[in-house]
Amino acid sequence: MLVDDLPQNLIALKSVLERADREIITCTSGNEALQILLKEKVSLILVDVQMPEMDGYEFVEIVKSHPATANIPTIFVTAISNDQSYITKAYDLGAIDFLFKPLNVEMTRKKVDSFLRIWDNDQELKLLNDKLTVKNQELEQFASILAHDLKAPLRNIKSLLEIIEDENAMNLKGEPSKLFEMVKASTVIMSRLIDDLLHYTRNIQNNEGTEKVNILATVENVIKLINPKSNTTIEKVNLDHFIMFQPMALNQIVLNLISNAIKYNDKDVADIVITFDSDKCSLSVKDNGPGIDEKYHTKVFEMFQTLGNKSNGESSTGIGLSLVKKLTERNNANIKINTIPDSGCEFLITNLVRATS
Repeated sequence: MLVDDLPQNLIALKSVLERADREIITCTSGNEALQILLKEKVSLILVDVQMPEMDGYEFVEIVKSHPATANIPTIFVTAISNDQSYITKAYDLGAIDFLFKPLNVEMTRKKVDSFLRIWDNDQELKLLNDKLTVKNQELEQFASILAHDLKAPLRNIKSLLEIIEDENAMNLKGEPSKLFEMVKASTVIMSRLIDDLLHYTRNIQNNEGTEKVNILATVENVIKLINPKSNTTIEKVNLDHFIMFQPMALNQIVLNLISNAIKYNDKDVADIVITFDSDKCSLSVKDNGPGIDEKYHTKVFEMFQTLGNKSNGESSTGIGLSLVKKLTERNNANIKINTIPDSGCEFLITNLVRATS
């Protein structure tokens, strides 16, 4: 869209910018341009500064104040002095460039071509993002339906197993008894997998904003929820600090890391130390378990990847740490594993943001 109160200027500028694949709309006033913007989709506006009734600054201010047109890139075109105050005012209003008459024809063409390419790319990204949002919503809905449909027959299987166990408790011995226990264990694993898949999809799609979150309160709530056995000690070091984080995400991260430190610990007493480093703004969860070989430090964060550890009789679905990584990155933080020789391992979350008081 070209906006200028002088028809001869519009004709000249249109002749410079005309292309077979480009539609150019010309307007001789800001009011006329605003009327057209209500009906037409515009990719770029070039507007003269000095116009009667409504000058270019007033026109752009109105355009930028309306949600439907606020993101349209705008270039001011003017014959007035290239005083810094005029340029500053243009950028303050949201303009992307300022061209002075007489125009350099080649430079004007290149700038317009560049800004239109940026606009087209931006629109493609928005379209892809909208499609991705729809797909993610479909995925979450599918996961919910899948979980419901799978859980119903699974509940029936568990009920039948309980009936069989009650009626044949005295008769199941030897190999049949082992096979029966294997079936029971498989139903537990399948139920956990369904729950984890559903939880994963719901958490990944949750886009609530970051808030001021107290680390100590989060850790203590998680510990109450887990209710660890007497052979587990959890030391909390310097945790009474606030960070900017999604509350549910931090809760899920801490829950997974502490649960894993307990679940896969191979010592008589599981020692877990949770520390917040005020200087580096990082959160550490250390344990005295078997540790994780360095070659698996990346693999454990991949979906459905496990190391096969079953030290406490529990297997993993390979979803928990993948969820931890996704939630950490969604909050612009990073997570890595540090090996502690002969002393287990450390999960370290870095790049956290301290909350201002």
